[in-house]
Amino acid sequence: MKKLLLYFMLLLNGLYIFAQQTGNIDFTRAEGNIAIDPHREEVTGEVTYFFDVLHPVDSFYIDARKMTFDKVKLNGKEVKFRNDNSRLWILSAQDTSQQNRLTFAYKAIPEKAMYFTGWGLEEGTRQVWTQGQGRYTSNWFPSFDDVSEKVEFDLFVTFGREYKVLANGNLDGIEERDSLITWKYNMQHPMSSYLLALAIGKYDMIRDVSRGGVPMEMYYYPEDKDKAEPTYRYTKRIFDFLEKEIGIPYPWQNYKQAPVRDFLHAGMENTTLTLFADTFMVDSVGYNDRNYLNVNAHELAHQWFGNMVTARSNEHHWLQEGFATYYALLAEREVFGEDYYYWKLYKSAETLAARSENGKGEAVLNAGAGSLTFYEKGAFVLHRLRETAGDGAFRRGVRRYLEKNKYGTAVTSDFMDEVEKISGKDLSGFTDRWLRDSVFPREEAMASLRKNEFIRKLTDFQEGKISRKKRDELLDSDVYYPLKEDIIMQMNRDSVAVNRSRELFRTGDLHVRQALALSLDSVPVSLKAEYESLLSDPSYVTIENALIKLWMNFHEDAAVYLDRTAGIRGFTDRNIRILWLALALSSPVYPSGSDTTVFRQKKAWKEELTGYTSLRYPYETRQNAFAILRRLGLLGDEEMLENLVKACVHRTWSFAQSSRALLKSLLENETYVEEVRKLIPKLGEKERKFLKGIIPE
Repeated sequence: MKKLLLYFMLLLNGLYIFAQQTGNIDFTRAEGNIAIDPHREEVTGEVTYFFDVLHPVDSFYIDARKMTFDKVKLNGKEVKFRNDNSRLWILSAQDTSQQNRLTFAYKAIPEKAMYFTGWGLEEGTRQVWTQGQGRYTSNWFPSFDDVSEKVEFDLFVTFGREYKVLANGNLDGIEERDSLITWKYNMQHPMSSYLLALAIGKYDMIRDVSRGGVPMEMYYYPEDKDKAEPTYRYTKRIFDFLEKEIGIPYPWQNYKQAPVRDFLHAGMENTTLTLFADTFMVDSVGYNDRNYLNVNAHELAHQWFGNMVTARSNEHHWLQEGFATYYALLAEREVFGEDYYYWKLYKSAETLAARSENGKGEAVLNAGAGSLTFYEKGAFVLHRLRETAGDGAFRRGVRRYLEKNKYGTAVTSDFMDEVEKISGKDLSGFTDRWLRDSVFPREEAMASLRKNEFIRKLTDFQEGKISRKKRDELLDSDVYYPLKEDIIMQMNRDSVAVNRSRELFRTGDLHVRQALALSLDSVPVSLKAEYESLLSDPSYVTIENALIKLWMNFHEDAAVYLDRTAGIRGFTDRNIRILWLALALSSPVYPSGSDTTVFRQKKAWKEELTGYTSLRYPYETRQNAFAILRRLGLLGDEEMLENLVKACVHRTWSFAQSSRALLKSLLENETYVEEVRKLIPKLGEKERKFLKGIIPE
């Protein structure tokens, strides 16, 4: 009990200091001149902070995790300081004053928030990138964990000349010196420290300009030129739409986007510099299956909702994620149409209602709520609020909320009060029902969604209210494709549906044909030709499913199917190539030729497949390769086991977890225990520490 009380007192004291400093000292601008050594994974630099003292203080601090400091000066004079490994404390009483300067030199070896990819490998992608939200920028740059402390950051970054350095703000110039280049970035407005960002790598770029004159830079890997246009398709249209819809001009100097390897999230809305997982880089075929448009619009919307106006605490996190999700949906509606918008909301409503009815519902204003609540329930709140308050009142309320809190922080009442004032409606009941209650109002949500004709037809079908005749009419109509997919999935459980399937194959509708590819496990001979035609569809999902099902159902023609798909890689994770290798290795009649020729070719294919477990490939590719190798029973050699152990400590949680589960299953066999023990001297500290916890001495 005493320990619990002590912890509680320390927590309260920390929160008090947090609030006390933000109210007493205003840090206005930072100049950082840093150099990054990717081989040592080290950052060194000199920083100047400009600040005003609003009320007298005995001391003040800057968050700085596990850093060392030197040359600490306040207004040009050396000052006493204390480094407690989490903060740099300036031990000097300050009276009310303005335009003070704190300067210091520092060194950091960041354990997180800055990530170094590929520098220990002889080949492959080499990058440095950051992720401040949830990881704390103060791991690599002395800054502020409190989102309320907003600073204008200007960064000078020195790095090897063969790489591009991207950072927040405008690139004012570069300075070349021998093998190094210093990149000089300048910002004009303040932001929270978690939005400070860097991306360093080898990039080419597409330039564009918004209707309002904002420069846009869209980066891609030099080898991905064919993916640039499909990935960034509709970017200018989305940008122009959001500016018009939100009603506030884009609040920053420019907008840059860049893919990075093994990113921790789908995307991150760093101010003027969105970083996103390079798995979203797709060619024109991949675009049909999974595209970047939603993430593109979501991160762009954050430039207003989150970056310009930041939620003051986690309780109000929906002001960032709910708004970004909602405005991304509006942008997608602009591109894909009204039915798409309602379909996405319907899927969210079904998920939220199911969780709510299972007792797992969460209030939007619950600081500990999960992503589904902040993102999707938050977006639904805005959809219903717009209907309740009226379109004009909603849009004026959003605009006034942004204008009043520009470059500051806000809470939910700051927004709701504006909408209530402008609409003239009492929204207290709405707030209780939609923001404070953990129960999802299913009936109200569905009544709203059923205003859309497509949703009415979809729900009528799912409730069994549509006759077979009407079902056939819908399949022949131009109704939005998710309803056709649902009908096909149900229809193909019916053995009399073969003739109808044949007719649907001939429609040429990409989504209908994909639903047919997914709906049948056993392909009847009468549909063999139609299924074979799927191997030519512009969809990697369709091709992948058609290939495996054809191979399983018509094994005698395996060589034909493998020949037709031999040159297809698929998505960034090589989904089709890895599947192809597995099928080729498992086919006794493939390839043709002498025993020696077949042996050599199979050996080469196995080496290619096992090679995809290497650290030089994205974690999604490695995950696919490990899964296939496990099914083939080929997880055995030393190099693969070493790659698997290293995967167990990967920074991406889902990949690390799946790798740990795989390793754990292997270690049930004593032979693997001994093989892994032999690896220990070759492994790094993180890997050895991990193994110590799962392998007995």
